[in-house]
Amino acid sequence: MREVFPGVRLDLTNRVVEFDGEVVINAHDEATPRVYLEVMVCSPDTREHESLVITRARASHVHAALLMLGLEPGSPGRFDWSGKEVRPIAPSGPAVSVLFRTAGPDGAPVEHDPWSWVSIVRGGEVLDARPEGRFVFAGSRFAKRADPESGKAVEVYDADGAGTLVGLTTFGSETIAWSTAWSPDSALQQPEWIARAATTPKIGTRVTVVVRAQ
Repeated sequence: MREVFPGVRLDLTNRVVEFDGEVVINAHDEATPRVYLEVMVCSPDTREHESLVITRARASHVHAALLMLGLEPGSPGRFDWSGKEVRPIAPSGPAVSVLFRTAGPDGAPVEHDPWSWVSIVRGGEVLDARPEGRFVFAGSRFAKRADPESGKAVEVYDADGAGTLVGLTTFGSETIAWSTAWSPDSALQQPEWIARAATTPKIGTRVTVVVRAQ
């Protein structure tokens, strides 16, 4: 495992990319028992209120590291509004697995399926179940944003600014996306995912995000 970008490490032989983060959401506050999620891993000052983990690794650097594994990105999901009904278009790209690694009580590393930290709310019932689907290397997109200093429009890697490094719902800017298109607009689709208090570690717990090519 060698560092190829700040905070991003690569193992070419085992086709693994990893980067460090920490639990950013408080799933143990009795005043807010249902903490809804739209992102698995985000960047600072973006979507901390709806993400499990925050990382200072840049989404574009994670993208570049996945390219170094030989993966070719697909495209993020989106919604087609051109017809009478909104049509979801699922994200595409090569399959990857995403795991969270934490230190166990004895200090030994423990790997977690990130879905084990998530519950599904459906029909008012809270289910501890993993939805059907997989993570894919969608590759985000390039977008024009105003430069904070000059004010001029510049082309940027969208997930760097949007914070959607590992997504759940479909904002259309995810580097790594869940394979089912799900709208973050509650008027279109009701939110389904909440942090599972029984398994989500305390806020501030250090996490290594492990991404493996499939």
